[in-house]
Amino acid sequence: MTSQRARSSRVAPVQRVGPRTPPADQDSAGLGSRAPHAWHAHALRLLPTLLANLTPCSACQERPGGLVGLCPACMAAITSAVGGLAPAATETVWLGPYAGVWRRLVHALKYGGARNLAGFLGPLLAERVAAAGWTPQLVVHVPTTDSRRLGRGYDQAELLAVAAALALGAPHTPALERVRATNKLAGLGRAARGAALVGAFRSRHLAGRRVLLIDDVMTTGATLDAAREALAAAGAGPVMSAVVARTAPPLERSEDHE
Repeated sequence: MTSQRARSSRVAPVQRVGPRTPPADQDSAGLGSRAPHAWHAHALRLLPTLLANLTPCSACQERPGGLVGLCPACMAAITSAVGGLAPAATETVWLGPYAGVWRRLVHALKYGGARNLAGFLGPLLAERVAAAGWTPQLVVHVPTTDSRRLGRGYDQAELLAVAAALALGAPHTPALERVRATNKLAGLGRAARGAALVGAFRSRHLAGRRVLLIDDVMTTGATLDAAREALAAAGAGPVMSAVVARTAPPLERSEDHE
């Protein structure tokens, strides 16, 4: 059989006429099977926003708090109030009294898991520091105990310090370490708190650098004093501090930041 005859004897492929079976990755409507997966991914991205809108504002506790934990009206009111404060003339600045709105904000950040509040409050602390004319070279936080950090899943003072440092353009470093845990200080006066905090902190060497010390609440100031002593012993330069709230003198025996 010649090659020509062999070619002519081959059966031509059959061409199908009619609707084509859709590929495996498409459904009958012409939508890719990936479409449900894309929708699920989109829904997962929206989930934090949806859940945030179900959580009330940490300040007014009425309107949705959004991703930050504060409604736009409360954010504007708080920012305006802090911007209207006179520059501090002491070695510690704060945003407000440990009562009312400020107490609710601290409790939400500290006990309510509202860690996103630190991203709002930290820059306000930085604003107060800048208004006081301070130019820190380092931002350091007062560390909580390991057990409290483990229980909360984070250290609220560290979150505040990181946000404040970013706003100030200064590095944050966890220079302080709690070398021993302290019991609850609520109900103790300044002298008793100071005694309980002796030797509670240790710091890495800081070579004369100006330090901004961050914490959430100042009651008698004993915790900040103990932290300052540890920083000074490690060679820090001037140490200034900033807290979200501080108690008024008549209430100083009622609570402490830890």
